[in-house]
Amino acid sequence: MTTKQSNFLILNAIYLICIVVTSVVSFTIFNDGVDSVAFWINLVASYVAITAIWIYVRYIMRNLEQVKRFVPGYTALGVVAVMYLLCVIFYSLFTSIAHLSLRLFTLVHIVTLALALVLCGIIIIYIRNTQRQEAGMQTKMVTLQLIEKALQQLHHTLGNSLTASVDEQRKDVKSLIELVRYSDPITPDSLIYNDHQILLDIELMNSEIVNQYASAEGVNSEWLAGQLSQLKHRLTERNRQLIASKS
Repeated sequence: MTTKQSNFLILNAIYLICIVVTSVVSFTIFNDGVDSVAFWINLVASYVAITAIWIYVRYIMRNLEQVKRFVPGYTALGVVAVMYLLCVIFYSLFTSIAHLSLRLFTLVHIVTLALALVLCGIIIIYIRNTQRQEAGMQTKMVTLQLIEKALQQLHHTLGNSLTASVDEQRKDVKSLIELVRYSDPITPDSLIYNDHQILLDIELMNSEIVNQYASAEGVNSEWLAGQLSQLKHRLTERNRQLIASKS
C-alpha cells in the first residue's frame, strides 16, 4: 500500500469517527428532543459540515500541486467550511429551546448554509479565473520560448555554411536570440497573433535555408540578410508596442 493510499484510509477513518462521535453526542445530550424537527435539522447540518470538510481535505490531498499555486483561494474555501461547522456547533446549543421559534431556527440554518455556498461559489470562480489567467500567461510565455528555439535552430542550420557572409549573418541571428531572450514574455492579447506569425516566418525561413543548402547554389546571402533585417525590425517593433500597451 502506498503512502498516499494509507493517508486516504486515515482520512476516511477520521471522517467516520467524527460522524460517529457527532451522532453519539447528539443522541446523548439531546436524547429528550429526538422527536423534534430542530434535533434532526441540527444533526443533518452537522453531517453536511463534516462531510464538506472531508471532501475539501480529500481534494487538497489529490491536487496538492495545483493547490500550491493558488494557496489563498483554497485556504479561503477551508476557512468557509470550518466556519460553517462552527456555526452549526453554536446553533446546536439552542436545540433544546428551538421549539419556541422553530421557524427562526430553521431559517438561521438555511441562511447559514446558503451564505456558505455563495461564498464557496465566489471563491471557486476566483480560483478558476486565476487558473485561466495563469494558463494564458503560460501560453504567451511558451510562444516567445518557441521563437527563441526557432532562432537557435536557424543559427544551427546556418552553421553548415563556411562562407564569410553567412558567418556574419549567424552573428545577426545570435543578436536576435538575445533580443528575444530579454524581451517581456507576457504578451498582450493584441500582439499574440503577431508572435505566432513571427514564429511561423522563422520556421519557414529555416526550411527555405535547408532547401537552399540541398541545392547546388547554396544559401542566398542577400535574401537571408533581408529576411533577418526584417525580422529584427518586427521584433523591435513588437517590444515597442508591448511597452506602449503597458504604459
